[in-house]
Amino acid sequence: MLLCVGLFAISLQATRVYAAPNETIVRIGVLAYRGHTQALRRWLPTADYLSSKIAGYHFEIVPLYLDDIRKATRSGKIQFTLTNPGNYADLETRFGISRIATLQSREGTQVRVRYGAVIISRADNTAINKLDDLKGKSFMAVSAEAFGGFQMAWRELADHGIDPFRDFSELRFAGFPQDKIVLAVEDASVDAATVRAETFARMVESGVVNAADFRILNPQHNPNSPFPLSTRLYPEWPFATLKDTPHKLATQVTQALLSMPENHPAALAAHSAGWTIPLDYSPVTALMRSLKIGPYEVLRETSLWSLMKRFAYWFIGAGITLLGLITLNSYITRTNHRLRETQRNLRSEISQREASQAALSRYRDSLEEQVMERTRDLRLTNQALEKSRIALRKLVKITSAPDLNHEQRLQQLLETGRKYFNLDVAVLASIKGDEHRICRTAGDPDLVPEIRGPLNQRCAAYLVKHLSEPLDIPDVVNYATADSSCCKQGWRSYLGVGVMLEGRIHCTLEFAGTKTRHSRLSQWDHELLKVMAQWIADELERQMAYETQRRHETEFARVSRMSTIGEMAASLAHKLNQPLTATINYSNGCLRLLKHSQPDTLKLIQGLERAVEGATMAADIIRHIRQFVQKGEERYGHVDLNQAVRNVAALLSHEIRRHEIALVFDLDPNIQAIDGNLIQIEQVILNFIRNSIEAMDRMDRQQRRLTIKTQVTPSAMIRLAVSDNGEGIAKAILPKIFDAFFSTKAEGMGFGLSISRSIIESHQGRISACVRDQGGAEFAFELPATAES
Repeated sequence: MLLCVGLFAISLQATRVYAAPNETIVRIGVLAYRGHTQALRRWLPTADYLSSKIAGYHFEIVPLYLDDIRKATRSGKIQFTLTNPGNYADLETRFGISRIATLQSREGTQVRVRYGAVIISRADNTAINKLDDLKGKSFMAVSAEAFGGFQMAWRELADHGIDPFRDFSELRFAGFPQDKIVLAVEDASVDAATVRAETFARMVESGVVNAADFRILNPQHNPNSPFPLSTRLYPEWPFATLKDTPHKLATQVTQALLSMPENHPAALAAHSAGWTIPLDYSPVTALMRSLKIGPYEVLRETSLWSLMKRFAYWFIGAGITLLGLITLNSYITRTNHRLRETQRNLRSEISQREASQAALSRYRDSLEEQVMERTRDLRLTNQALEKSRIALRKLVKITSAPDLNHEQRLQQLLETGRKYFNLDVAVLASIKGDEHRICRTAGDPDLVPEIRGPLNQRCAAYLVKHLSEPLDIPDVVNYATADSSCCKQGWRSYLGVGVMLEGRIHCTLEFAGTKTRHSRLSQWDHELLKVMAQWIADELERQMAYETQRRHETEFARVSRMSTIGEMAASLAHKLNQPLTATINYSNGCLRLLKHSQPDTLKLIQGLERAVEGATMAADIIRHIRQFVQKGEERYGHVDLNQAVRNVAALLSHEIRRHEIALVFDLDPNIQAIDGNLIQIEQVILNFIRNSIEAMDRMDRQQRRLTIKTQVTPSAMIRLAVSDNGEGIAKAILPKIFDAFFSTKAEGMGFGLSISRSIIESHQGRISACVRDQGGAEFAFELPATAES
């Protein structure tokens, strides 16, 4: 056998095709879990196969270990990766790679697309008979980031209450190849270890070790695996493309891999039966989420206690709000990789059609009736594919249209689905406990039973029970799941699927038609229905996340305004004291006049008028403060920017006079109004002015000058700028001036300018800061003018 392996390796090197001068080199990074030599021997034929199938490109295999494959992906030194599922899930999140095919492993006559791992100990070690016995024992694996070499076993250990990093007397990571880990158990260097089930089986088959010398812990009996298992099965290795790899090249590679015959030399050398369409890698994601590793490692580090300790000296109430924001940000929105997965499914369907055509050619000598039947099947498949392609293009256009809001996207998705399936009505009904409520419809409203929804209670119950599995009823009269209310509503066919959100059925997507169908819809139509349900779920999740974020931002801005008013308490008290003192004095004077036997009526009237003026002025100040710190729904309307400047200037008038600052207004009276929230705009202006006042605190009182200017820019934007002749801003900190928690003041919390940026950006505007040539700084923002009706 060793001689055959050696001759095979020599033949690989001898038959390898080197790049011609006019060919582009394409590098495929391969995880060398059994060493570089083993990886080259296994995958070089695949590279040569791709080179022969795709003109103008020469493919090379680059064996890499786990750390190296991450570095190569980050630096762009490779164009494709072939790695384990766990490493792929991490690279997908970090660098945006996309799977295009899944490996089909060959074991004798069996073909499999999933694999697992074994946890082994010596058979003569009577102290270890099950996983629970591993506590306090030594354990060996490949590395903490190895999927088959550690993380599969880690999940099983965690399910048995074992933390490998705390409960083992020693946890050693030996790296690749995995063979030395098995040998370490054999010579009793460690009590137990884990490797890929395939690696252990190949070492037994090759005579390197004797299976009788080992005990497999936590044995699993799965008919889909020819090997002994200790873990669950997970999808086989994915072949993935980097996000910077040309789309055309990725498409050619996908088609070449999916068309590789299972008996091709490249497939045999890889111990595989070729490639299949990319599988669902959600089990891998579930493992990583359970263990809080890879892209979910942030969940391990986020805790209320650590955040409270870190920000306890700054604020307490605001710290709770900040914790909510951090928790929200940890649940990052899923990317649009499902679109790419759907495109790959379409290419797989095309490959299946080509396979069907090849099968027809092999049976061309059979009966003419069979040939005609095959031809008819191909034509129907082609029509279904073309129909699906057109529908997918419409769906992609809807979900990616920047000019559509949430409601419009949902409405157009329902209408597109209704037309695609040729049904009369489409309904999206939300589910909360046992209550159903129709939230959106498309098509004939007369077919909708009532506002509580759904279309049919028994059908909806079936969808909830079977999660995301479609329910397709071509004739409701002859189907047991539907009830008599279907016929009363006037519809004869039904199609529905559950919309999954956060691991549960959030709502149901249902379609109904007034005509019966001869048969159920095709597999491709069912897949498109599930894709549509998933896109609706993504849209709902994005909308929910957006609304939650807006509520947190509004509350955080209000806390900032309250903090600002608290800092200005002394100034506001002095400002209120003047009109109140005047009111008291005038009132006392009027009382003295009234005590005279013949009071002067004219003086009484003048005194009372002055007292009313003072009380009115104090009431106006208090009303303005209450409006500034009010809490409630955001109210958007036309905002006069010049008036907003005057409001803030009036609020800060005492503080400006106390610092002996010359306030200059350069307001354009012809500027248009803007659409926005008056309180939020005033908050930004107040932050600008207070920053300028503090910046001039060390300046000569005779030279302090603060200018507020409004104008219309050449791009028809409304611009407001607050400039001063203070100390200015150091160029080193200018890029960080709007970052959260960044402050140049020892007592500053560093979120005033950060909140200002969030407010301006939420109004579709731009905010900026710069150092003036003549000294001092300028803070400015630009907002779009109100559209003329």
